[in-house]
Amino acid sequence: MKAVAIVANMSKSQIHQIAQRITQWCRIRGISVWCQQELGCGDYPLTLGDPLPPVDMVMVLGGDGTFLSVARRFAAANIPLLGVNLGRLGFLTEVEPGDDLEAALAKLAAGEYIIDSRSMLDIRIVRKGQEVEQTYALNEVTVAKGPLARIIRLDAQVDGALVGSYHGDGLIVSTPTGSTGYSLSAGGPIIAPNVKVMIMTPICPHTLFARPIVVDRHARITVDIRSPQQEIVLTVDGQHSLYLQYNDTIEVSHSAHRTSLVRLQGKSFFDILHRKLMDQTRKG
Repeated sequence: MKAVAIVANMSKSQIHQIAQRITQWCRIRGISVWCQQELGCGDYPLTLGDPLPPVDMVMVLGGDGTFLSVARRFAAANIPLLGVNLGRLGFLTEVEPGDDLEAALAKLAAGEYIIDSRSMLDIRIVRKGQEVEQTYALNEVTVAKGPLARIIRLDAQVDGALVGSYHGDGLIVSTPTGSTGYSLSAGGPIIAPNVKVMIMTPICPHTLFARPIVVDRHARITVDIRSPQQEIVLTVDGQHSLYLQYNDTIEVSHSAHRTSLVRLQGKSFFDILHRKLMDQTRKG
């Protein structure tokens, strides 16, 4: 490993100290550091709006939200991401920022890690036959009513076959990675990340038959907006959003891009699932 980049959520406490610890550790080992310019450390400044420099890994300092944002931003670069957890749950982040940080980095230097490849979604919004936006998601894309909207209607198809007209608060299309996020809160199933599927989860459906549906990852899902004069919002990974219009179509498919997660601790998905969710249950 010759060069790394550090990207951070600047709102987190002690973010400068943690970035400095990583920078110092890398410098001792002759590893060049591109550091987000707001952090004021590293060998070279990194501007998030610019293309990713030639690095071997991106270290993401923050919670799952920060990790999702970085994964989308650098989706085309196919660079492994190592998350340092400064958030609440940390399903995607791998390292805790305490006394074990340097020990975790030592594993990295020794090559004691694996790359966990996660599928992503391609998302297209089509309006009157024209594409108005295209983006990616690691967790999910959500089509939901705005704060003042009534029940909305969405028509969903899988490979051109009508699945149903959903009346309710909206619909989530998620990857297996996203199955532990918003989809889980809406009653969707937990899917192991190596299972090659997509999940469609209705949000507060107003019909008894509307249940989550799991489809092959190579399926093409389309969602048509069938509620005129309603506030309806598309949200990607809980961050990027766009207001939709009547008769807009959202096309969701498996992406050629993938997110590569660096895993150091040798824990399985179910180890992480049990620890994170059970910890939250006990704290609640």
